Amino acid sequence: MAIHPLDRSHLRSRHRFTGTLVLDTALHIGGGREASTVTDSPIVRDGIGRPVIPGSSFKGAFRAGVERLVPNLPGFATCALNRANPCLSMNEDLAEKYRMVSEAASRGLALAVGEDVVAQREREALRALRRGGWIGVELNAAHLLDLLAEYLCDTCKTFGSVHLASAARFHDLPVIEPWAETTQIRDGVGIDRDSERAVEQIKFDYEIVPAQTKFTFSMTLENPTERDLGLIALGLQEFMEGMIPLGGIRSRGLGCCHLVDVQIAAVDFTQPRDLTVYLQRGWPEANPIGDFITQHIAALLPA
Repeated sequence: MAIHPLDRSHLRSRHRFTGTLVLDTALHIGGGREASTVTDSPIVRDGIGRPVIPGSSFKGAFRAGVERLVPNLPGFATCALNRANPCLSMNEDLAEKYRMVSEAASRGLALAVGEDVVAQREREALRALRRGGWIGVELNAAHLLDLLAEYLCDTCKTFGSVHLASAARFHDLPVIEPWAETTQIRDGVGIDRDSERAVEQIKFDYEIVPAQTKFTFSMTLENPTERDLGLIALGLQEFMEGMIPLGGIRSRGLGCCHLVDVQIAAVDFTQPRDLTVYLQRGWPEANPIGDFITQHIAALLPA
Protein backbone atom coordinates (compact mmCIF):
# COMPACT_ATOMS: atom_id res chain seq x y z
CA MET A 1 0.00 0.00 0.00
CA ALA A 2 1.40 3.39 -1.01
CA ILE A 3 2.25 5.81 1.79
CA HIS A 4 0.61 9.20 1.58
CA PRO A 5 3.13 11.99 0.78
CA LEU A 6 1.89 14.06 3.74
CA ASP A 7 2.05 11.19 6.22
CA ARG A 8 4.37 12.28 9.06
CA SER A 9 3.75 9.19 11.21
CA HIS A 10 7.13 7.56 10.57
CA LEU A 11 10.46 8.42 8.99
CA ARG A 12 11.10 7.48 5.38
CA SER A 13 13.92 9.89 4.59
CA ARG A 14 15.85 12.69 6.21
CA HIS A 15 18.00 15.49 4.80
CA ARG A 16 20.34 17.68 6.83
CA PHE A 17 21.57 21.04 5.57
CA THR A 18 24.47 22.80 7.29
CA GLY A 19 26.45 25.95 6.63
CA THR A 20 27.60 29.30 7.99
CA LEU A 21 25.51 32.47 8.17
CA VAL A 22 27.62 35.62 7.79
CA LEU A 23 26.29 39.04 8.79
CA ASP A 24 26.91 41.66 6.10
CA THR A 25 25.46 44.39 8.31
CA ALA A 26 24.62 44.53 12.00
CA LEU A 27 21.73 42.37 13.29
CA HIS A 28 19.01 43.01 15.84
CA ILE A 29 16.69 40.23 16.95
CA GLY A 30 15.00 41.46 20.09
CA GLY A 31 14.80 39.21 23.11
CA GLY A 32 12.32 41.24 25.14
CA ARG A 33 13.09 43.92 27.68
CA GLU A 34 14.73 42.73 30.88
CA ALA A 35 15.23 44.71 34.06
CA SER A 36 18.88 43.66 34.24
CA THR A 37 19.85 45.07 30.83
CA VAL A 38 21.14 48.55 30.05
CA THR A 39 19.22 48.88 26.78
CA ASP A 40 15.55 49.16 25.89
CA SER A 41 15.77 46.26 23.43
CA PRO A 42 18.44 43.62 24.11
CA ILE A 43 19.28 40.88 21.63
CA VAL A 44 18.44 37.20 22.08
CA ARG A 45 21.18 35.31 23.95
CA ASP A 46 21.77 31.71 24.92
CA GLY A 47 22.15 30.41 28.47
CA ILE A 48 25.71 31.72 28.86
CA GLY A 49 25.14 35.10 27.30
CA ARG A 50 26.24 34.55 23.70
CA PRO A 51 24.15 35.89 20.78
CA VAL A 52 21.90 33.34 19.12
CA ILE A 53 19.47 33.50 16.20
CA PRO A 54 16.28 31.57 17.07
CA GLY A 55 15.36 28.91 14.56
CA SER A 56 11.84 30.34 14.47
CA SER A 57 13.17 33.74 13.35
CA PHE A 58 15.26 32.17 10.61
CA LYS A 59 12.35 30.00 9.48
CA GLY A 60 10.00 32.98 9.27
CA ALA A 61 12.43 34.88 7.04
CA PHE A 62 13.14 31.75 4.96
CA ARG A 63 9.45 31.05 4.39
CA ALA A 64 8.69 34.68 3.54
CA GLY A 65 11.48 34.69 0.98
CA VAL A 66 10.11 31.54 -0.65
CA GLU A 67 6.52 32.83 -0.62
CA ARG A 68 7.54 35.92 -2.60
CA LEU A 69 8.78 33.73 -5.45
CA VAL A 70 6.17 30.96 -5.43
CA PRO A 71 3.62 32.91 -7.54
CA ASN A 72 6.19 32.86 -10.36
CA LEU A 73 6.30 29.06 -10.37
CA PRO A 74 3.80 27.25 -12.63
CA GLY A 75 1.46 25.01 -10.68
CA PHE A 76 2.42 26.40 -7.26
CA ALA A 77 0.34 28.47 -4.87
CA THR A 78 0.80 30.20 -1.53
CA CYS A 79 -1.96 31.53 0.68
CA ALA A 80 0.30 34.30 2.05
CA LEU A 81 -0.02 36.34 -1.17
CA ASN A 82 -3.42 35.14 -2.34
CA ARG A 83 -6.16 35.46 0.27
CA ALA A 84 -8.73 34.18 -2.24
CA ASN A 85 -6.86 30.89 -2.48
CA PRO A 86 -8.95 28.10 -0.89
CA CYS A 87 -6.22 27.18 1.62
CA LEU A 88 -7.24 25.91 5.03
CA SER A 89 -4.73 28.26 6.67
CA MET A 90 -6.51 31.41 5.45
CA ASN A 91 -10.07 30.39 4.57
CA GLU A 92 -12.14 30.32 7.76
CA ASP A 93 -15.07 28.56 6.13
CA LEU A 94 -12.92 25.72 4.84
CA ALA A 95 -11.04 25.52 8.14
CA GLU A 96 -14.30 25.11 10.06
CA LYS A 97 -15.46 22.37 7.70
CA TYR A 98 -12.13 20.59 8.06
CA ARG A 99 -12.39 20.83 11.85
CA MET A 100 -15.78 19.14 11.75
CA VAL A 101 -14.47 16.41 9.45
CA SER A 102 -11.43 15.89 11.69
CA GLU A 103 -13.57 15.58 14.81
CA ALA A 104 -15.86 13.10 13.07
CA ALA A 105 -12.88 11.08 11.83
CA SER A 106 -11.47 10.88 15.36
CA ARG A 107 -14.73 9.22 16.42
CA GLY A 108 -14.97 7.00 13.31
CA LEU A 109 -18.27 8.59 12.29
CA ALA A 110 -19.93 9.23 8.96
CA LEU A 111 -21.13 12.68 7.93
CA ALA A 112 -24.48 13.56 6.38
CA VAL A 113 -26.77 16.53 5.80
CA GLY A 114 -30.03 15.82 7.60
CA GLU A 115 -31.53 12.63 6.19
CA ASP A 116 -29.74 13.02 2.85
CA VAL A 117 -26.97 10.42 2.95
CA VAL A 118 -25.52 9.93 -0.53
CA ALA A 119 -23.47 6.88 -1.39
CA GLN A 120 -20.64 7.92 -3.69
CA ARG A 121 -17.04 7.00 -4.21
CA GLU A 122 -14.66 8.23 -1.50
CA ARG A 123 -12.85 10.68 -3.75
CA GLU A 124 -16.10 12.33 -4.77
CA ALA A 125 -17.01 12.55 -1.12
CA LEU A 126 -13.78 14.36 -0.29
CA ARG A 127 -14.33 16.86 -3.08
CA ALA A 128 -17.72 17.68 -1.59
CA LEU A 129 -15.93 19.68 1.11
CA ARG A 130 -15.52 22.57 -1.31
CA ARG A 131 -19.20 22.43 -2.24
CA GLY A 132 -20.15 22.57 1.41
CA GLY A 133 -21.85 19.19 1.45
CA TRP A 134 -21.37 16.32 3.89
CA ILE A 135 -21.37 12.90 2.25
CA GLY A 136 -22.13 9.74 4.19
CA VAL A 137 -18.79 7.95 4.22
CA GLU A 138 -16.72 6.63 7.05
CA LEU A 139 -13.72 8.87 7.70
CA ASN A 140 -10.18 8.06 8.82
CA ALA A 141 -6.66 9.52 8.84
CA ALA A 142 -6.14 8.74 5.15
CA HIS A 143 -9.18 10.85 4.26
CA LEU A 144 -7.84 13.75 6.30
CA LEU A 145 -4.48 13.58 4.53
CA ASP A 146 -6.30 13.68 1.19
CA LEU A 147 -8.13 16.80 2.31
CA LEU A 148 -4.90 18.45 3.43
CA ALA A 149 -3.26 17.58 0.11
CA GLU A 150 -6.13 19.24 -1.74
CA TYR A 151 -6.85 22.27 0.45
CA LEU A 152 -3.45 23.38 1.76
CA CYS A 153 -1.25 25.55 -0.43
CA ASP A 154 2.27 24.43 -1.35
CA THR A 155 4.07 26.58 1.21
CA CYS A 156 1.82 25.38 4.03
CA LYS A 157 2.56 21.77 3.08
CA THR A 158 6.30 22.40 3.27
CA PHE A 159 6.60 24.88 6.14
CA GLY A 160 3.55 23.84 8.15
CA SER A 161 0.26 25.29 9.34
CA VAL A 162 -2.07 24.76 12.26
CA HIS A 163 -3.34 21.67 10.41
CA LEU A 164 -0.06 20.01 9.39
CA ALA A 165 3.42 19.85 10.90
CA SER A 166 6.27 21.36 8.93
CA ALA A 167 8.49 19.06 6.92
CA ALA A 168 11.42 21.38 7.70
CA ARG A 169 12.89 21.85 11.17
CA PHE A 170 15.07 24.95 11.56
CA HIS A 171 17.51 24.77 14.46
CA ASP A 172 18.74 27.71 16.52
CA LEU A 173 21.85 29.35 15.04
CA PRO A 174 24.58 29.69 17.70
CA VAL A 175 27.38 32.21 17.25
CA ILE A 176 30.64 30.73 16.00
CA GLU A 177 33.55 30.97 18.40
CA PRO A 178 35.68 32.91 18.75
CA TRP A 179 33.60 36.07 18.45
CA ALA A 180 34.44 39.59 19.59
CA GLU A 181 32.36 39.14 22.76
CA THR A 182 31.04 42.66 22.34
CA THR A 183 27.77 44.05 21.07
CA GLN A 184 26.84 47.63 20.31
CA ILE A 185 24.11 49.95 21.50
CA ARG A 186 22.48 52.26 18.97
CA ASP A 187 20.02 55.10 19.55
CA GLY A 188 16.68 55.63 17.89
CA VAL A 189 13.78 58.09 18.12
CA GLY A 190 10.06 57.72 17.62
CA ILE A 191 8.73 59.18 14.34
CA ASP A 192 5.30 60.71 13.81
CA ARG A 193 4.18 59.13 10.53
CA ASP A 194 1.86 62.04 9.70
CA SER A 195 4.36 64.86 10.15
CA GLU A 196 7.42 62.67 9.49
CA ARG A 197 9.17 64.36 12.41
CA ALA A 198 10.73 63.04 15.57
CA VAL A 199 8.31 62.78 18.48
CA GLU A 200 9.41 64.60 21.60
CA GLN A 201 10.49 62.55 24.60
CA ILE A 202 10.37 59.27 22.67
CA LYS A 203 13.97 58.17 22.49
CA PHE A 204 15.05 54.56 22.73
CA ASP A 205 18.11 52.43 22.18
CA TYR A 206 18.66 48.88 21.00
CA GLU A 207 21.41 46.30 21.02
CA ILE A 208 22.97 44.88 17.85
CA VAL A 209 25.37 42.13 16.89
CA PRO A 210 28.13 43.69 14.73
CA ALA A 211 28.65 42.92 11.03
CA GLN A 212 30.89 39.98 10.04
CA THR A 213 29.74 37.92 13.02
CA LYS A 214 29.16 34.30 11.97
CA PHE A 215 26.54 31.79 13.07
CA THR A 216 26.19 28.04 12.52
CA PHE A 217 23.21 27.16 10.30
CA SER A 218 21.50 23.77 10.32
CA MET A 219 18.13 22.52 9.12
CA THR A 220 16.56 19.05 9.02
CA LEU A 221 14.02 18.02 6.38
CA GLU A 222 11.98 14.87 6.95
CA ASN A 223 9.89 12.88 4.45
CA PRO A 224 10.09 15.62 1.80
CA THR A 225 8.23 15.45 -1.49
CA GLU A 226 9.87 16.66 -4.69
CA ARG A 227 7.97 19.93 -4.26
CA ASP A 228 9.30 20.31 -0.72
CA LEU A 229 12.84 19.83 -1.97
CA GLY A 230 12.28 22.40 -4.68
CA LEU A 231 11.00 25.06 -2.29
CA ILE A 232 13.83 24.41 0.16
CA ALA A 233 16.35 24.72 -2.69
CA LEU A 234 14.71 28.01 -3.65
CA GLY A 235 15.03 29.40 -0.12
CA LEU A 236 18.63 28.28 0.25
CA GLN A 237 19.55 29.92 -3.05
CA GLU A 238 17.96 33.19 -1.95
CA PHE A 239 19.85 33.12 1.36
CA MET A 240 23.12 32.30 -0.38
CA GLU A 241 22.59 35.31 -2.64
CA GLY A 242 21.94 37.56 0.37
CA MET A 243 18.39 38.36 -0.72
CA ILE A 244 16.63 37.53 2.57
CA PRO A 245 17.18 39.88 5.55
CA LEU A 246 16.85 38.84 9.18
CA GLY A 247 15.66 40.48 12.37
CA GLY A 248 14.14 43.88 13.03
CA ILE A 249 14.87 47.55 12.27
CA ARG A 250 15.72 46.55 8.70
CA SER A 251 14.76 50.00 7.36
CA ARG A 252 18.04 51.22 8.89
CA GLY A 253 20.07 48.69 6.97
CA LEU A 254 20.21 45.99 9.63
CA GLY A 255 19.85 42.28 9.00
CA CYS A 256 21.66 41.83 5.66
CA CYS A 257 23.34 38.42 5.61
CA HIS A 258 24.21 35.45 3.42
CA LEU A 259 24.85 31.72 3.72
CA VAL A 260 28.20 30.19 2.76
CA ASP A 261 29.67 26.67 2.71
CA VAL A 262 26.22 25.05 2.61
CA GLN A 263 26.31 21.25 2.50
CA ILE A 264 23.74 18.46 2.40
CA ALA A 265 23.61 14.92 3.77
CA ALA A 266 20.70 12.55 3.13
CA VAL A 267 19.49 9.20 4.43
CA ASP A 268 16.87 6.92 2.87
CA PHE A 269 15.37 4.95 5.77
CA THR A 270 13.48 2.66 3.38
CA GLN A 271 16.82 1.10 2.41
CA PRO A 272 17.88 -1.37 5.16
CA ARG A 273 21.58 -0.85 4.49
CA ASP A 274 21.31 2.95 4.70
CA LEU A 275 19.30 2.67 7.91
CA THR A 276 21.86 0.31 9.47
CA VAL A 277 24.79 2.57 8.57
CA TYR A 278 22.96 5.64 9.89
CA LEU A 279 22.08 4.01 13.22
CA GLN A 280 25.59 2.65 13.72
CA ARG A 281 27.73 5.48 12.39
CA GLY A 282 25.52 8.53 12.10
CA TRP A 283 25.13 10.83 9.12
CA PRO A 284 26.88 9.99 5.84
CA GLU A 285 29.45 12.38 4.42
CA ALA A 286 27.96 15.73 3.44
CA ASN A 287 28.30 17.14 -0.08
CA PRO A 288 28.30 20.72 -1.41
CA ILE A 289 24.82 22.05 -2.06
CA GLY A 290 25.39 23.20 -5.66
CA ASP A 291 24.13 20.13 -7.54
CA PHE A 292 21.11 19.81 -5.23
CA ILE A 293 20.03 23.41 -5.88
CA THR A 294 20.58 23.18 -9.63
CA GLN A 295 18.60 19.94 -9.92
CA HIS A 296 15.62 20.88 -7.78
CA ILE A 297 15.19 24.47 -8.94
CA ALA A 298 15.30 23.25 -12.54
CA ALA A 299 12.45 20.86 -11.67
CA LEU A 300 10.33 23.83 -10.51
CA LEU A 301 10.61 25.73 -13.76
CA PRO A 302 9.19 24.93 -17.21
CA ALA A 303 11.63 23.46 -19.70
